[in-house]
Amino acid sequence: MIVVGNLKAYMTYKDIIEYKDNVPDNVIICPTSLYIPYFLNHKYQVGMQDISYYDLGSHTGDICAKQARDIGIKYALIGHSERRNKESLEEINKKVLKTLENNINVILCVGEEKGDNLEEKLTDQILSSLKGVNNLENVIIAYEPVWCIGTGVTPTNTQIENTISFIQSIIQDNFKQDVKILYGGSVDKNSINTLKQIDNIAGFLIGKASTDYKHLKEIVDSLS
Repeated sequence: MIVVGNLKAYMTYKDIIEYKDNVPDNVIICPTSLYIPYFLNHKYQVGMQDISYYDLGSHTGDICAKQARDIGIKYALIGHSERRNKESLEEINKKVLKTLENNINVILCVGEEKGDNLEEKLTDQILSSLKGVNNLENVIIAYEPVWCIGTGVTPTNTQIENTISFIQSIIQDNFKQDVKILYGGSVDKNSINTLKQIDNIAGFLIGKASTDYKHLKEIVDSLS
């Protein structure tokens, strides 16, 4: 199973120094950009929490895909719900294309708000974000229902399984390929034993719970 830890902006330097020596080494870690070198130096698989669609140039504050690739970044979260309201689907698509062009794996985040038409929302997000992509070999999709993130609430296993099947049908109908699909949304040590029973799930995108290495280790151990 794929496990991705999105550390968001929770941790300080002091936290990172202890964390990097104790976190399971089979997890993809997405730290704040400031702390990426600490994980690269320990040979972890490291992902960006976001990435720019610009090439090298005068883009203050951006980190471009070529820079990320050159230091050893293997993954990039794109379209995370906490950034999606600041970005258009066109911008997300540009990030996807530029990231793949630079041989970095895309973890494309999709998900609905409360009250959205789920199928319509996911279809629009997926097809718009992957426009112009021909080969999905380096694309992972993370389904994160926005109404579950940080709430302690999760859909039922049946709801998640049906949604993953629907996402796979979109991919099959439009690309004739398969992708790995993760679930994210209030994943923690209390919910993992239920969530891991979902047959068609490839892994998990874990947010705040991943910032506690003991908690994260419990999750990883339960998946072994």
